[in-house]
Amino acid sequence: MINKVSEISFLVNPEENKIQPIAFVETPQAIAELMVSLINLKDKEKTKFSVLDTGCGRGVFLRILANSGYENVTGIEYDEVLAEECQKEFSNYCIINKNFLNWNPENGYDLIIGNPPYSHYNSLPSRIQKEVREIVRSKESDIYYAFIIKAIDFLKDNGELIFIVPYGFFYNTYAKSVREKIIANGYFEILIDLDEVRLFEGENPETIIFKFVKKKKMRENSIKVLRILNKNTPVLEIPKYTQDSFENQSKNEFFDYLEKPMFDNAEEIWTTFPDIRINNYVLLKDIAWVGVGPVSGFDEAFRLTANNKENFSDVENKLVINTIKAVNCVGYWTEGCTNYVLLDRTINSEKELVESFPNISEKIMKFKEKMKSRYLPGKIPWFQWQALRNMKEYRKFAGKHKIFVPTLDRSKTNRFSMSDEFLYASGDALAIVPLDVNPYFLLGYLNSDFFRNYYFSAGARRGHRTAYTQRIMSNIKIPVFPEKITAEISQIVKELIITKNLKLRAKIDKIILKNIH
Repeated sequence: MINKVSEISFLVNPEENKIQPIAFVETPQAIAELMVSLINLKDKEKTKFSVLDTGCGRGVFLRILANSGYENVTGIEYDEVLAEECQKEFSNYCIINKNFLNWNPENGYDLIIGNPPYSHYNSLPSRIQKEVREIVRSKESDIYYAFIIKAIDFLKDNGELIFIVPYGFFYNTYAKSVREKIIANGYFEILIDLDEVRLFEGENPETIIFKFVKKKKMRENSIKVLRILNKNTPVLEIPKYTQDSFENQSKNEFFDYLEKPMFDNAEEIWTTFPDIRINNYVLLKDIAWVGVGPVSGFDEAFRLTANNKENFSDVENKLVINTIKAVNCVGYWTEGCTNYVLLDRTINSEKELVESFPNISEKIMKFKEKMKSRYLPGKIPWFQWQALRNMKEYRKFAGKHKIFVPTLDRSKTNRFSMSDEFLYASGDALAIVPLDVNPYFLLGYLNSDFFRNYYFSAGARRGHRTAYTQRIMSNIKIPVFPEKITAEISQIVKELIITKNLKLRAKIDKIILKNIH
């Protein structure tokens, strides 16, 4: 079954080898009304313009369109029962019982609106996978990517597309074809970033409402962007405060308002945050190594307690590694570490494991059946780690300072944390090894308010969490300051770490803001 929030979903019937529809989660009426209110068509033109609902379900969009005076409306719905219900209620509308992904209308539409299904490629039935793969050109995609691409194809010139979808196509590497399609065919007029607001019963995706206009010539006006400030905002309040912010072109108690240029590069990560530019800079990847650590794929089996270590032989203790997890990152310095048994690829058989490492064997053997069911590439034995990522690099940089940061963080201040011990990043942390840069200066800059705001402008947000990924961090811009300023920041950071006086953060922020260009 597909995990989704949408007006449409699919299920394979193994006996008949057919795709059959299953349950759906309906768009809240208040959100559907908001989306319909974004249409720019004039009242006198409502009877002329052709409208398509890409998955009409029980008719929430159709009902609002009808009440708003739109007459030339088509709804497509894969579920036969729901399609019949809609046809009975909306007898003057054209309701089509087909799969949107392999359907091709005779004519284009002036307006397309809807809430497409959300589900990753790997969760889809094979027939739907094939259609998504052909449309998106990737196996690492989501079904709603295909809906966006198809909808743009079905729009007439100057037509409008209004969808509510997860935020992921803004930053996912495999959504590049979606971003390319958008750039090549028009522009966003409106973005309403609803973050983690609980819009749908039983589901909690990070959603965004976008209005796209299909037009070959790029307009000069900026995108009007609203970004919700509180994920606990009541759904019924969203339309009123959205309208207020747009009308006044300013922020209010629920939304931040800004205008920004249309995105023009599909390779970059898109964001609803303000653009922050740094003119004189170097990329982090040019002055530091950035990398993830090894992944066990079953933490419980390999994670150690003090008692575990006491029982190990000298040979077994050589297989213990010290790692930094998100919980060990407190900001500026690390506290504690998490110990694991790391079985390397030289241990090839269960017999060797039992005979040579009896205490380790006793610890992990109880998890054998569960561990056998996890994904392991190639012919790796069940007791091995899932991925021994960057082991050579960690050993190479054993004597250097390392800066660790949680890969996903809800903290209100950055938690880049430094240690000079031989530590690996665990699965929920990222490691940075300063090479051609003063490590204390880099630590101070990464923990500054300026960098936090800049990093959001680089597209590093996943809902209310900051996402520190290898890809984004490698390409961040580090300002080039005069040597005197770099030394001053470094000295303050050293004092902060020694005294644990976090009030010194404000002093660092002030220096950076004064000297940034």
